[in-house]
Amino acid sequence: MSQEEKRIRELEEENKKLKRQIENTAHSPYLKKGMANVRYYVRVFREEIVTNEILGRIDESLGTLYEIKNFVHRYSLLAGLDPDSIRIIATEAIQNIVEHGHGKYAEIELELHNEVINPFFKMSFKHEMQPGMKYTLSQINENVKKGDVSSEHFDIENSRGRGEFLMKELADERRILNGVEITPEGNKMHYFKRVLINYKDPKGPRDVTSFDEIKEEIDRLDPEEALCYFHIDHRKSKLSSVTIVVASSRETKLRTMMETSGFYLVHKDKYYRAVFCSFEPTKEFTSSELENLFEKIRKQVEIEKE
Repeated sequence: MSQEEKRIRELEEENKKLKRQIENTAHSPYLKKGMANVRYYVRVFREEIVTNEILGRIDESLGTLYEIKNFVHRYSLLAGLDPDSIRIIATEAIQNIVEHGHGKYAEIELELHNEVINPFFKMSFKHEMQPGMKYTLSQINENVKKGDVSSEHFDIENSRGRGEFLMKELADERRILNGVEITPEGNKMHYFKRVLINYKDPKGPRDVTSFDEIKEEIDRLDPEEALCYFHIDHRKSKLSSVTIVVASSRETKLRTMMETSGFYLVHKDKYYRAVFCSFEPTKEFTSSELENLFEKIRKQVEIEKE
């Protein structure tokens, strides 16, 4: 055997070894049983990535985001999910917060929950917003239309629309939060947070919504600031329930508005000056009908605040 042939064989063996190491997460008979939960948190320099990586058009494998996408691809396997689909969702969400966010940083948190009946992979993406700016569900749904080839609003050149459409289609559950928090320097910062969840069995039992994020948000608000949050829960693509958070003094008016619109109260929970009211629908609602209803409630809250 010549020196060249020997070297080629050595390289082939090294490649096989590296490939096995990369694929260990997928093929290991122990990891799925051995790992109950995995949590990965990263705070990235958003502006740095935009300037030096995205605009610089670098080799993707050398970039900051490549490492995060690889983590998603590897560990989503442990929940029994399609890693390629989850990587697509993560890619679009990361691109969104990096390109359309504001401020120096962006935060990404990935969670694998493997000890529950229906294992799931949860991804959270958070970035700063300019003061007074929000990215609402209605705006997201408008962008979804631009990425949907079956929509009259489809725009082949709209990358944000394409990303929103893919996230909507591929994620089993979506949560959106526009909030305010106090920075370590004592400044008030407006932020946008997107949570995307995928389950091993999309039709099986789901993670119980704790509303911890909204409660943390309420803790940060000044006493005179208005309270108005919406949480929409879908099951098998159909509206299952709507939870609305308002000040306790507005509970009666909220119930009246919801009941006359086709909902009935199923649960109520008080938290300091707020009340969490969960309603179930008595009929089917379109996205635009829900948005119109929420807008009426928002306006009522603003009027009462004034």
